[in-house]
Amino acid sequence: MEVMMRFCRYVGGRAFAVLVAALAVGSSITPLSTEAQGALGTVRGTVTNSGTGAPLANVQIAIPGTTLGAITNASGAFTLASVPAGNQIARARLIGYQPLDRPIVVTANATTTVTFALTVSALSLDEVVVTGTGGSARKREVGNSIAQVKLADIPEVPTNVSNLLSGRLAGVTVGGGVGNAGSGAAIRLRGTTSVSLTNQPLIFIDGVRTRSDEYPRNGIFTGTTQRGANSNSSPLNDINPDDIDRIEIVKGAAAATLYGTDAAAGVIQIFTKRGAGGAAKWQVRFNGGVSSLRPFGTDSAPLLFMDPFLRNSEGTGWIPGLGNHAARYGTSIQVSGGTGDNLKYLLSTNVDNTDGVLPNDRDRKYQVRANLDFQPMKKLAMNWSSAYTNNLIDQTPAGNNAQGITLNAFRRDRNYFGNANADTIRQVLQQKLATNIDRLIMGITSTFTPFTRFSSRFTVGFDRAALENRNVRPFGFPAAPFGVIQNQRWANTTLSTDWVNNYDFNLGSSVKVTASAGTQYVNSLVGDVVAFSQNFATPSDPTVASGAIRNADENRQRIITGGAFGTVLFGVKDRYFVTVGGRLDGNSAFGQDFGLQFYPKINGSWVISDESFWTEKYGTLKLRGALGSAGRAPGAFDGVRTYSPLPWGSASAVRPLNLGNADLGPERTTEIELGFDQSLFSGRTSVDFTYFNATTTDALFSVRSVPSEGFLNNTLRNVGELQKSGVELAVNHDVINRQSFGLKAGLNFSTNVSNVVSLGGAPAFTVGNSGWVVQGKPAAVVRGKIIRNADARGVAPDTASNYDFGPSQPTKIISGNVSIRGWKNVSLSVRGEYQGGHYIEEGASFNALSRSVLWPTCFDAYKNIAASQPITVRETLTCIPANVRSDMFIFKADFFRIRDISLTVPLGKLIPRTASSVFVFSAQNIFRSNFGMPLFDPEMTNNDSFNAVVRGINEQIPAPAVFLMSLRISY
Repeated sequence: MEVMMRFCRYVGGRAFAVLVAALAVGSSITPLSTEAQGALGTVRGTVTNSGTGAPLANVQIAIPGTTLGAITNASGAFTLASVPAGNQIARARLIGYQPLDRPIVVTANATTTVTFALTVSALSLDEVVVTGTGGSARKREVGNSIAQVKLADIPEVPTNVSNLLSGRLAGVTVGGGVGNAGSGAAIRLRGTTSVSLTNQPLIFIDGVRTRSDEYPRNGIFTGTTQRGANSNSSPLNDINPDDIDRIEIVKGAAAATLYGTDAAAGVIQIFTKRGAGGAAKWQVRFNGGVSSLRPFGTDSAPLLFMDPFLRNSEGTGWIPGLGNHAARYGTSIQVSGGTGDNLKYLLSTNVDNTDGVLPNDRDRKYQVRANLDFQPMKKLAMNWSSAYTNNLIDQTPAGNNAQGITLNAFRRDRNYFGNANADTIRQVLQQKLATNIDRLIMGITSTFTPFTRFSSRFTVGFDRAALENRNVRPFGFPAAPFGVIQNQRWANTTLSTDWVNNYDFNLGSSVKVTASAGTQYVNSLVGDVVAFSQNFATPSDPTVASGAIRNADENRQRIITGGAFGTVLFGVKDRYFVTVGGRLDGNSAFGQDFGLQFYPKINGSWVISDESFWTEKYGTLKLRGALGSAGRAPGAFDGVRTYSPLPWGSASAVRPLNLGNADLGPERTTEIELGFDQSLFSGRTSVDFTYFNATTTDALFSVRSVPSEGFLNNTLRNVGELQKSGVELAVNHDVINRQSFGLKAGLNFSTNVSNVVSLGGAPAFTVGNSGWVVQGKPAAVVRGKIIRNADARGVAPDTASNYDFGPSQPTKIISGNVSIRGWKNVSLSVRGEYQGGHYIEEGASFNALSRSVLWPTCFDAYKNIAASQPITVRETLTCIPANVRSDMFIFKADFFRIRDISLTVPLGKLIPRTASSVFVFSAQNIFRSNFGMPLFDPEMTNNDSFNAVVRGINEQIPAPAVFLMSLRISY
């Protein structure tokens, strides 16, 4: 009750205004109804996912033998009017699910109710996909791998989009996050593609190009930039998971050709829910739960650092067990409906509050969405999508921050206060770190069909991500007694257009041709203005104008990409398919002498199971192959000669900065994919296998400039070559599928082996966190000092410096899921993931042990030294401060984690005056086991951004465990 009262107070103000607006609009749109007359009745019902109990939208409902039909809305509800009385069959069909028929008895002038629970189909070759194709295409026609996540199939309570993808798809890794509220995670599709540029995939939402790189962190731009929370927020966190219908992912260049110069690292397409014809249908969701700081130390020190702000007020000893707990609660409301085919709408609003496990952490999120589909004229269809997010984030100073809580707590009495007193360390919590994110995404798509077989689709998109970072160390703050303030106003505006034309025609009776051509344009402007001041005269709330010493900074950059593409799809007998095409691209970051870039593609598929010789007992089988190229553009000013302005006494001057490169172009990745999709055992089992091999040529490496030219900084040049290859396997099996009981299991397996083929004559170079780019080694390799006899006692150390431990990215990933459905369709699902074969630098131990901090990994050594007993070689080199070196803390980053355990309880109409309801309990991130790393979570990161080629670990905390309850109600 207390939580509900807190929630009611929380949703006041602007959230209540948004909610009232959505209710008013939804209630005012009421379609015309048709009353049943004579020997006619009405059939109403709902359609849900048999495994999760979630409602299914866009399901086709029909009465065989009649022309009657309906489509379910976002709540899974439908209505069929004027159905002939008597015995009938109600049929439900949705691509991707097994069809289902229900016998019904229709009574004249009455309403008959029927419910459907559809089971996911193992393989559906006629399902339509969009990503990687010129227009829409059926899966049977596509020659490359396209991974899908359908939100209706997700059992757990979704917290954000990154978590939805984590451990769910072969070849997709999500990691590099920290435990601060509002922090995000990096996404890698098939590992590392570049060692100099971003490896984040492109992100599209309803066909609109959006920002994919992280938001700037709340740090100080002068002096030490670590004075903040040292965490990055992700633009994916701005998307309400409840608004998503499905996510399509292209993992590599073979399928990303049509996206051109920015797509070598893959593409993520997010499609949101749309409205359906009929009366307004409502969905309401209530969420509540807690986050809990998980142990990340040794058995004798589970939390690793003293807990000066949670339970141990005296600041002595190591705290056992779990750490802090924080509440999270929220609600969302969604209404959808329409008036026939002329207008369909979906409106939603969402409010969420997440308190963090660190003392000052809090994330408040307000979201609203409006999707409209309308037909202003017979041959013209319009689709409008819009979403607004306001995200208010307060964070605790953390990370490798000498004026933060975690670093000073980790280092105990050797910290920057010189003591471990809890009240002393608590003073750093006076720092105020506030981030205000405003995000507006809009897009409108018009599809014109002037005659049969031809369509022209034009999309205009707008994405504005704006942020204010406010960083205040007030008057009297330790280490800055007169105070410091910084205010940053940052914005990224992306304007995009996408024009696609499709024409279908036949060559004879068995050959179908689909020709597609179009253009794309992306204009991205990023700019910020930063104001800084220090030394306040009074302890009152400061502004930038309060400081005696002031500074300012401004940055602006614009990148424009334009391209034209064309593809031709040949289909023979609806089972042999070949697609050829390409894209011609230009980019404003290319050198002035570079010109345009051409990216070709070819792919093919063969539905071998449609052949006359195929035996039905072998199920459905499609063979596929693809070859294609995509690129990655350099930075906005990498190809330009630049100078840095600076003062010279009372005059102004410039200093040479970047030499520039008139021949600078994009990195170019060419990839081949081979694989197959198969269903077995009457469609109960699906197998998806892919082999990929990708080569990046013209790789951008930082090359030393000739000093006589006057530019001392290194210059980016297209000189290198990288290669990676691997396999991806996804197997899903419907073990038992009875009306009263079901058992499903799934397994994903992927490998990824990389190699630096050539440095182009450049020497080996570091990319940070002990990561190196070395010819003949993985891209990148983690290098340090190996201790060959680490566990030996009483002998001299056997070590070697500059030892290449292994790759920084996982070489093998195994994930699995099991779902059990029982009485009343109550289901329990478990999902886990293993990652292995990679290494990481753990810097927090070095930072502590080199300063003589008593550290958990050395507790046994301290006892043995005190008892005059021998210690191991590793303990000799790491537990005696005089011997400690930073390059000795390289560990295997292998781990196994339970991603989530979810219990789903369909409640039907248990709640009065509702169409259906579902209760879900999810426990996420509750268990992890390391294989090689004694401390911390291998998925953590340090102060680096998502674009760090090699992650490292410093004084951060890992992502917390999350326990959530959700009640979803449909009206």
